[in-house]
Amino acid sequence: MFVEILIYIYLGICAGMILFNIVTALLSRRRAHRFHRRSTRFEKEISRELDRLAETGEVSAEHLRRMERKLRRVNNMVTYDQALERLLPCRPALVRDYLLASSGIVVALAEDYCRRDEIESAYFPYLIKKYRLLSGESCPELKAMLLDLLHEPSLYCRENTMQAIYTSGDPVLVVQALQIINADSYYYSGKLLSDGLLNYTGSPQVLAYALWCVLAKFQPWLQVALLNYLRFSTDAYCAQILSLLNDPAQDDEVRFACLRYLGHYPYPPACSSLLGYARPSKDMRWEYAAIASSALAGYPGRETAAVLKNNLYHPNWYIRFNASKSLEQLGFGYLDLIDVIEGSDRYASEILRYRFDVRELEAKGKEAAACTTV
Repeated sequence: MFVEILIYIYLGICAGMILFNIVTALLSRRRAHRFHRRSTRFEKEISRELDRLAETGEVSAEHLRRMERKLRRVNNMVTYDQALERLLPCRPALVRDYLLASSGIVVALAEDYCRRDEIESAYFPYLIKKYRLLSGESCPELKAMLLDLLHEPSLYCRENTMQAIYTSGDPVLVVQALQIINADSYYYSGKLLSDGLLNYTGSPQVLAYALWCVLAKFQPWLQVALLNYLRFSTDAYCAQILSLLNDPAQDDEVRFACLRYLGHYPYPPACSSLLGYARPSKDMRWEYAAIASSALAGYPGRETAAVLKNNLYHPNWYIRFNASKSLEQLGFGYLDLIDVIEGSDRYASEILRYRFDVRELEAKGKEAAACTTV
């Protein structure tokens, strides 16, 4: 009897779960249908305004008032976004003009959304970035609101805000945003910043100069992020970064970023410094020798080869690996390093054999890809 009761309870639970899934699917489908109808209505209304804009050069004030009222609801904002997505590929220039004509309601809505919870606050700068509402326009009110959003504890909100700021093409605004991030105690990923700065829509050279001018005022972690951005955007700061590298007062992580920069952009005057850092020392962290060994791949020469060859015998795996990789990139082959490969140091021999095996496998992979392409 007890077993039968358990079976009935189990069947009841299963039936309840099935019923719950059915109801959830029906409600989700109804919601999606309602969203689609609402989005279609927005699309038709916006299309009429685009036609009006093409004829008269303006958007009706009544439409703007209605949009400002309706778009205060997040669900309406989502369907409005869907409508713009469908219209943008067909009429990009007109949609752009329409959005510029709607800049007044954007500011009004920004004031409202910035006071809401973190998810809704994060959604609004996402839309600004998506449609580049700051691009080519001077809108001090909207820029000030975006800067205020950077004080929010939510990383999503701050990252969406930074992405919107990158689309402004304004280096002063970017620097102001970074100063806020630098002063705040909230965590922010340096990689997010360095990768995000690559999305900047203005002149990379102008932005790089603006960042370099204020670099020394930032915390070390932020300096590293900015140096990583410079490494992927410009080679114009080799001399300055060499000076930064040789400054013993700098943070170690900042100097590591300088080594990577000089490895990415070979700068002959830096060769002697890189050779010095590549020689392991008890007075320096092992990372200096490891990163400098990697950077020396762009500095061919007898002394470079000697230092890298010597690093193959170092007990630290990263130093050995980077030295072997640099030697391979400099064109050294099996016969050039036969004394190491056939020598008594097993670890030095194995790391070189590994590098040459990798090179051979990569060459075979390229040949196979070329054959299949033909």
